[in-house]
Amino acid sequence: MAPMLADEFFRLAHHDTTGRPLLHPRATGLGLAAALLGELLAERKIIIQDGRLYPWQRTPPSDALAHTTLDQVLAQPQHTEVRVWLGFLSASAYGSVADRLWRAGHVRPVTGRRLLRRDTVTYVPVDLLTAAGPWIHLTSILRGGEQIGWPEGFLLCLAVATGLDAFLLRDLQPEAVDHCRRLCAAAPAQIGELMAITAAAVGEAVLAYRT
Repeated sequence: MAPMLADEFFRLAHHDTTGRPLLHPRATGLGLAAALLGELLAERKIIIQDGRLYPWQRTPPSDALAHTTLDQVLAQPQHTEVRVWLGFLSASAYGSVADRLWRAGHVRPVTGRRLLRRDTVTYVPVDLLTAAGPWIHLTSILRGGEQIGWPEGFLLCLAVATGLDAFLLRDLQPEAVDHCRRLCAAAPAQIGELMAITAAAVGEAVLAYRT
């Protein structure tokens, strides 16, 4: 089975004990959308080239959510721009990934009530070690100056693209920060394209929120 990149990014983007989000909701949604496309890349269901994505293999992915994502891509062949797909998928990615984690028993939804505001739902991790796993793994790679595999490299580059590196690199030595930059600079072309487009979309979304 392909790595659940969106699940791992969800863990990275939330506090490992409280489930509190670390990023602006738009940045989280775009990051999860990119991770869902990454799951299709990992299974060679799509390719990304020159800012566009194209179906490559039409056989169903092993995961139900990845299957749904691929079905959406196949049903809209007129839309090939990666940026368009990030915007479309980001609208539902948070709920879809949270539901996949909940069904797998990794999180539990907790509803908070606020005076004169809508109820908010926080997805609290069930197991601390599982929730912190991606964070521990990536920082260990950076501290040790190690080489990186495809899934970890994708997550690391996505953390940088969405602004999570401000948290991930906060307590690391300059050598580890430099190693992070080198790894992301050496990412495969399709990952590099997806990350550049994601970073631009996140930047615009956060800027629009501030203004």
